[in-house]
Amino acid sequence: MTTRTPLRRDLADLKQKVYLMGEKCIEISSLYNTLIGNYSTNLEKRLTDITEEIKKDCKELNDQCFLVLTLQQPLIKDLRLVIGSLQIVLNLEKLTDQYKSTLSALPDVNLLSSSVKDQLIKMASIVQELLTISLTLYLSSNNAQSKEITKKFSEINYIHDILYKQILSEVATEGGQKAQIEAQLLAAVRSQEKISDLIQSIVEQINFIISGSN
Repeated sequence: MTTRTPLRRDLADLKQKVYLMGEKCIEISSLYNTLIGNYSTNLEKRLTDITEEIKKDCKELNDQCFLVLTLQQPLIKDLRLVIGSLQIVLNLEKLTDQYKSTLSALPDVNLLSSSVKDQLIKMASIVQELLTISLTLYLSSNNAQSKEITKKFSEINYIHDILYKQILSEVATEGGQKAQIEAQLLAAVRSQEKISDLIQSIVEQINFIISGSN
């Protein structure tokens, strides 16, 4: 990108690269969800490798946003796109860190009761769906699905509360190492809620890009 490149092309290029970074995050989410039900060291390595790619993408996109801001002097609406995109990139990086942070707990998911495991898989699937929807909104600049998204965020909070109670109940009735492992799996549940919060922040940034308000 140079100062001779038209602003429109710069912005379109930025938007496309952010979306492609988001697609990598969706792949991470999909791999993580597969690992919940069927742990594999190969899948874990693939997830870790993509996480490292995303960190590189994040740095490059930060630099690109800075260049657009300093060299192109965008108008207000275009400025919102650059600033909003920068925040989205940062949230996507944090999101992948959340997935990576609880990988070590996933081999022990099968120790949970089937009902708790099913709820965790359901929660993780909804989170992945939210991520996919938010990226579609970003690319289309259309917030028509905002009501559907709000409903799904509420569902995540509901499942989170149920899972916490169920796992704590199992911990209370179990003893020894199994109880300790189940307690550690609470971190995976909490991580899914944090990822949901980051996606909610992404949606707020998309609304800022589109309308100038959150």
